Amino acid sequence: MSARRRGSRTRPPAPGRSATLARAAAQVAAAPRAYLAATLLVQGVSVLLAFPLIARLFDAALAQAGVGALTHLNVLRVLSTPTSVLLLVLLALVASVVALVQQGVYLAISARLRDGAAVSVRAVAGDLARAVRRLVGPQLLLFVAYVFVLVPLGGFGVAATVVRGIALPNFVVTELLKFDGGLAVYVVFLLVVLALNLRLVLTTTVLLTSDASVAAAMSASWRMTRGVALRLLGRFATVLVGAFVISAGLVTAGLVPTRLADVHLPAAAPAVAGASLAVVQVLGVLLAGLVAALCSQVVVLAAGASGLPDGVAPVRAEPSPEAVPGRAPWSRRVRTAVGLLGVAVFVGLAAVNTSVVAGLAAGGTGAVVAHRGYPGGGVENTVPALEAAAALGPEYVELDVLQTADGELVVFHDTTLRRLAGSSQTVAGSTLDELTATTVRQGAFEAQIPSLEEFVLRAKELDQPLLVELKRHGSETPGFAADVVALLREHDVAGEHLVQSIYPDLVDEVRALGPEISVGYVVPFSRGGLGDVAVDFVVVEEWSVTPRLRAEARAAGVDVLVWTVNDPAAMRAYLQDGLDGIITGDLRSAVGVRDAVAADTMVSTRLEGALRDALWW
Repeated sequence: MSARRRGSRTRPPAPGRSATLARAAAQVAAAPRAYLAATLLVQGVSVLLAFPLIARLFDAALAQAGVGALTHLNVLRVLSTPTSVLLLVLLALVASVVALVQQGVYLAISARLRDGAAVSVRAVAGDLARAVRRLVGPQLLLFVAYVFVLVPLGGFGVAATVVRGIALPNFVVTELLKFDGGLAVYVVFLLVVLALNLRLVLTTTVLLTSDASVAAAMSASWRMTRGVALRLLGRFATVLVGAFVISAGLVTAGLVPTRLADVHLPAAAPAVAGASLAVVQVLGVLLAGLVAALCSQVVVLAAGASGLPDGVAPVRAEPSPEAVPGRAPWSRRVRTAVGLLGVAVFVGLAAVNTSVVAGLAAGGTGAVVAHRGYPGGGVENTVPALEAAAALGPEYVELDVLQTADGELVVFHDTTLRRLAGSSQTVAGSTLDELTATTVRQGAFEAQIPSLEEFVLRAKELDQPLLVELKRHGSETPGFAADVVALLREHDVAGEHLVQSIYPDLVDEVRALGPEISVGYVVPFSRGGLGDVAVDFVVVEEWSVTPRLRAEARAAGVDVLVWTVNDPAAMRAYLQDGLDGIITGDLRSAVGVRDAVAADTMVSTRLEGALRDALWW
């Protein structure tokens, strides 16, 4: 007989994927009302209480720092204001509790079903309360990092709607992929995030079923998932694939009534669309609850098969012969109350949806902006790329402007020539003549770096409006913005082109010197509302587009443009949704989508994106 290390445990053979999923489904089917009640209660409390409270705390923290929105420019200001920091810590605690409850309620129910313990509101609330108490203190920071960074980046926050929308900004990924080895770095990053999520997936379960701290729960999860992470991934994938199939069916079925109304009764199409969307929204909430219930069962069964490691004491729930009281029939009064509430919610959703869909159907189509020209026709930010873009018909062509060593203006994005010319030469250390004599290469194309004047004159010949972005390398003269305004006025195009910058002081200077020029702020990161802006438009990254930002911008008469949108499905969604414009690197696709959206006046076409959004995918 071979000796074993002290503290090691013999793990029983793991059941196959089908057996585990079948057992998980059987457990969910054994207590459908418990999971349904959990879904409705968690979603209702989150929407009506938790999310508004989080928003108020965030706004209060910003107000204490004297800002209206959190951006890349004022993060340090907010974090250096003591009252703001205290409010943000409170916000982190509240948000963490919400995230723990949103995930934990399903896990607590599943763990109790597994152990044959009573499933009741009081019992589940007790499990959650014990776990919440361990978030107070330094452990909170660790939990925040896990739940609000690692989980959403890995796509594991199925039940935690509070973390939905947290993702790596697309522009970061886009810029990374432009460099040699960038794809490899990105793939490795995704694999590491996935691996960490799989190894730590039992963290919340251990918190709920033991006396472990957050750190101890993470450590326990790491040990318990050794050798089973890939099997867990397969089971999660099976559940999600099934949910995607059901979602596709719901979208297809939800479009049918509106398509029929479009053809036979166009005046009623918005109302039909509103009702159809309400039905799918309700079914989407139930589907999300089902997915969360199944995934929680998979996690709990995995935790039970592994067993808590040495040093972690379990919290045993008292067994009960009535383990699932949720199966008992509801009283007539309860059924009536639930039914009336359901009807009221449905009617309210349908009315709101009808108004929104009617507005979308009556709205125009946003502008398409070619990001640095059209890369399918020339090197970015060069005259050939401008010409190729103009031939496709965008509303604007975006370009980047830097100042040269001799105070002239050149069209170029990077501060060095390394990426496009293979040289360590800098723009700040080069004259205009040196730069315009330089050949740049990208893909199968090569061209000369143009001066801003050359670019503007060619755009004027092509009758192509421009979106001019002012960039900095740190050695500009005080007259940088003034020179741009003077050049646009000299060629009589100041009122035709737009000017934007990530640096507000440059934008403000352009507005003061050239009030006829429409100007905008580029905001790579923004959370909160619009803030106090005195511009004609704002350009935000996709991650920062929120209903609140759009509503406040619309009320203030400020346009919202999104960059950089290269996915045709996203292009269609933004343009159908009435966004003011998209900046894209895939101009040919964007122009095609824009024209198709403009030509299609069917309400059902505008409904499709809303249906997909309702299903939280």
